[in-house]
Amino acid sequence: MKKAVVEEELLTGSSDVMVSGDGTWKTRGHSPLVGVCTVIGAESGKVIDIDVMSSYCKSCEVSKKLYSDKSKSSYQQWQSHRAKSCRKNNFGSAGKMEVEGMKKIFRRSVAERGVRYLSYIGDGDASTFKDVCEDKPYGINTTIEKVECVGHVQKRMGTRLRKLKKDMKRKKLADGKTISGKGPLTDELIKKLTTYYGNAIRKNKDNLLSMRKYIWAIWMHFVSTDADPQHHFCPTGENSWCKYNQAKFKNSLEKFKHKSSVPRAVMDMIKPIFKALSNPTLLKRCLGGKTQNTNESLNSLIWHFCSKNTNSSRKIAQIASNLACISYNNGEKGILEDLK
Repeated sequence: MKKAVVEEELLTGSSDVMVSGDGTWKTRGHSPLVGVCTVIGAESGKVIDIDVMSSYCKSCEVSKKLYSDKSKSSYQQWQSHRAKSCRKNNFGSAGKMEVEGMKKIFRRSVAERGVRYLSYIGDGDASTFKDVCEDKPYGINTTIEKVECVGHVQKRMGTRLRKLKKDMKRKKLADGKTISGKGPLTDELIKKLTTYYGNAIRKNKDNLLSMRKYIWAIWMHFVSTDADPQHHFCPTGENSWCKYNQAKFKNSLEKFKHKSSVPRAVMDMIKPIFKALSNPTLLKRCLGGKTQNTNESLNSLIWHFCSKNTNSSRKIAQIASNLACISYNNGEKGILEDLK
């Protein structure tokens, strides 16, 4: 992983680098016993550091039963050696496992990697980023920048639209109709709006104004009718995704009919969602179109070496994580090279 750090520095041209971070757990649910935190260089796409956390030690559990009599010398002897052999390194809640692991990775970055992680690509989990910043790993005068994962920002559109549909299920809109059921805000429309929103961010990843413009083009496109077309934000030309502007380019507007219009009452209800998700502060953190896809790929590889369907200790998870990192950075040949 130290070679990956050198590569990241060369590509960045600085020892202050951007990384994507994520946490993954051995078991599904709210009380995982083993978790892994990973940090990957944004430019190289290679693993820079990992930290394996465990809230459980099988050895200690077995030993407690063997040395249950605290009055015996064998119990005292076990207690004196317990600190060296115990595999448990997370003493907080399972929910804080990612936070503590990421804090450790940031704290040791200068001493062990020779770099500072001054830009962090995260998934919107404010608690992890907030706690890392409050930990001040690089001193009180150095701030860490939050960069949003575009994939997770895109999911917010779908999540909020589905919540709106659920909350407004039986309520009447301004036009006297409902928003859900067989109403206009169908699952298919939610999927379309979510996909178009993500595309607007990705295709304008280097221009904040264009990004915001094309997000609002989506809303205005769907609210447009034959009597009130609002396609001035939509892309123009023959290859535009906007059928209206395609027809305009071909001088055939007189034959064009709006077939995908959504009732104004519905569009007015979802307008606040578009306002929130087109906020310049949020979109500024989306510039560059960064994602956590690399971390998620690494997570899958880790649990390929250490299946989630079987019990295993922190030691096994550590071995699996190391193998996954070598394989991810250097391929299968990398494992053979390390075994020589």
